[in-house]
Amino acid sequence: MNWPSLLARRPWAAAIGLGLALSLCSAPASVGTALLANTLLPEVWFGESAAGDIGELGGIGFLLIGVLFMPALETFIGQCLPIEPLRRWQVAPQACVMTSATLFGTLHWMNGGLGHGLTTFVTGSLIALAYWLCRPAGFWVAWTAAYSAHAAHNFLVWFVLGPLLGG
Repeated sequence: MNWPSLLARRPWAAAIGLGLALSLCSAPASVGTALLANTLLPEVWFGESAAGDIGELGGIGFLLIGVLFMPALETFIGQCLPIEPLRRWQVAPQACVMTSATLFGTLHWMNGGLGHGLTTFVTGSLIALAYWLCRPAGFWVAWTAAYSAHAAHNFLVWFVLGPLLGG
């Protein structure tokens, strides 16, 4: 079964499945980008982690805010706000995805330094791709795909890869 027919037959399952699959790509890609940035860029170019404040909430608070709530809000800001008007203006899909990723990375850079901005640009490109690929099935299906990718990414980075890498 190809992607358009799967999306048409089972849009919600396709959206969630795509989001989860892309998070399995985005988590190691963003960790790799962070490691590369830490190696190549001067330390003064890095700020505090954008998630530093919510880390003080403990595991459950971090899960609720960082994995469930913030990805929902950031999906509207980082994917819906840039992609929807560009899509209506019939801008090329690649430009829509890159515009979304640039906004997503820039907002995280402003809140957490250049290293955080670079890693979230990488993550944001895959989240935006999830949104774009599911948009033919409707706004909320696309939002669900992007949200699933983002929430699963945050969970993997903070609760799986972070402890494994000692961070």
